[in-house]
Amino acid sequence: MKKAKTYDNVVKRFYRPEIYKCPECQKSLKRAVTVSERIVVTFDGVIKMTHGGYRCLNPECEARGRTYRSAAADALVLPRMTFGLDVVLWVGQLRLGKHQTLDETHASLRERLAPLGVSISRREVMYLFDAFCAVLRAASEAKEDKEWMSEVAKNAGISVSRDGIKPDGGNETIYLVRDALTGRLLNAENVRENSAERLKQVLSPVVALGIPVLGTISDAQKEEVMALSELWPDVPHQTCQFHALREASRPGFEEDGKYLAQMRETMQSKIRSVRKQITKQTEHVSQAEAEQLKILDEYALGIQTALTIKGKLPFDYAGVAASEALDELGTSLDGLEKKGGQ
Repeated sequence: MKKAKTYDNVVKRFYRPEIYKCPECQKSLKRAVTVSERIVVTFDGVIKMTHGGYRCLNPECEARGRTYRSAAADALVLPRMTFGLDVVLWVGQLRLGKHQTLDETHASLRERLAPLGVSISRREVMYLFDAFCAVLRAASEAKEDKEWMSEVAKNAGISVSRDGIKPDGGNETIYLVRDALTGRLLNAENVRENSAERLKQVLSPVVALGIPVLGTISDAQKEEVMALSELWPDVPHQTCQFHALREASRPGFEEDGKYLAQMRETMQSKIRSVRKQITKQTEHVSQAEAEQLKILDEYALGIQTALTIKGKLPFDYAGVAASEALDELGTSLDGLEKKGGQ
């Protein structure tokens, strides 16, 4: 039996629909099913994702059997895949946009994933490129998919979600349009501009489907909201909570970054100097003293590690995390001092 992969530094995240009330009766939606629960490897880290499906439990509501999904979760990873959609699209950009060979793409991807402690085989890169091609094909075959059209009929329409994923170092943005109720991809295009008119062109295949649109979801960019409101003026619009929280927390995140930078400026050179002194002294002391110096060096290394913590929007503040880690080290050192004085 193939051994399951294990990953370090896995972040747990729970995803729920971007809407909280039933669009039909305005009753609160309740968690009804688990859409998926799995590990997802993205360029931003390894995530243990739980995707909850919500339903309206009002027995008199016409939409009581409709399951609402998280557009952010569907945008994170394709069904039955471990590597995130950002990795899939990046592989497609390297192969088709930069015309890299499979081996070149493999080398680039290994280098990109190495800081996360994630490895990838050459064969897996082939699968990722196949997935990228499947994404492009699926976007043009929606209306021929009878099973999906049956789901749309049960839901009485679709909820249009627009996502943009920027390849690292590239000038193009890949725009994805999906149905947030079923997770079905409806269109995928490379674009070089973010104007409302260009976004309307990306959304035009969805308009051409002639399917009722129950709602729209975006990350609140001005051009996106304008394009969606012009195409579906009478349809309610919802901002993705993750993007809203990310932007709301940005000022505090930036101040936290300045705080961490000051900590590094104050402490890094001093702690390096201390570790050099410990290394020199270790060569000229007894074994017992060398063991004590080794413990002090481990504390010094802990301080250096705390100063290299990286943050992530919206709520992973590196400065706060570093400060808490230093407080724990300080408390531990105080405990050692008390023991030594007894």
